[in-house]
Amino acid sequence: MEYKIITPDDSKYPQKLIKRLGNKCPDRIYYSGPLKLLDHFTMAVICSDKSGGTALLETNQVLFTVREYQMNYIGGWHSVIETEIFRLSLFRKNTTTTLFSAKGLNKETFESFLKDRFYPPLHEFPERDEYFRRAKNGELLMLSVSDPDETRQLRKNIMERNWLSCVLADIVFVPYGPKGSKTYTMAKIILKANIPAFTIDSDECKDLHELGIPGFNRKTVKAFLEDNGAKPATSQNEIRKSVDVYKGSRNQQLSFVKEPTQTKLKFKENSKDDDS
Repeated sequence: MEYKIITPDDSKYPQKLIKRLGNKCPDRIYYSGPLKLLDHFTMAVICSDKSGGTALLETNQVLFTVREYQMNYIGGWHSVIETEIFRLSLFRKNTTTTLFSAKGLNKETFESFLKDRFYPPLHEFPERDEYFRRAKNGELLMLSVSDPDETRQLRKNIMERNWLSCVLADIVFVPYGPKGSKTYTMAKIILKANIPAFTIDSDECKDLHELGIPGFNRKTVKAFLEDNGAKPATSQNEIRKSVDVYKGSRNQQLSFVKEPTQTKLKFKENSKDDDS
């Protein structure tokens, strides 16, 4: 992948990093795509891959409200719930997508990024064509702070990627993160840094609630979003993409477009570095 490098002395370096981290900012950020996406209102997403169907359904409900706002979505997009939210960010005209890789950008490509996340038969997801359209037209942003030749997703790189995704965000959505998971550990760090975070209003997330992360449902999340600066899309043209994009969707359902019908998803583990 062709990539560029930006350093803290560059005027285009992400200001949220400088404001929140000061002299602890990454010396180099490797990127491909429009850095200006980070100037938009941004929501980071981190979620344990140990979630079950209940957490997915409750997340789905919250996202029926979240999806109506103009924002940039940022994350590593690995867990089941993360990949579903990643798909949502591609479906809406009022949203943009930032990919944060734990690999080096000499080795990572827009195509390889998907291969680590979508296994057959889910690899032909409906938003795939839109993903590559945005990549081709320079509408997707990919970031990395890993050595450009790094081919593996090392745990330390994953944790740094997750942390920086949150620092770059205005708010952080943590749909699920039980004690003992990397997500739970990151949630504690986020709270200590005073970065606004929220989760779902469900007993599934009691560990996060006990940390002090508020839980919301489809109705109550609106106030949280607007209090933190999120703006609703101003017209239906900004909200909805033409359904023509999905005519060849190969019998897959858009989880966050219709009301949920699944109660549980089984998904292949991504790597030995997944949450435990």
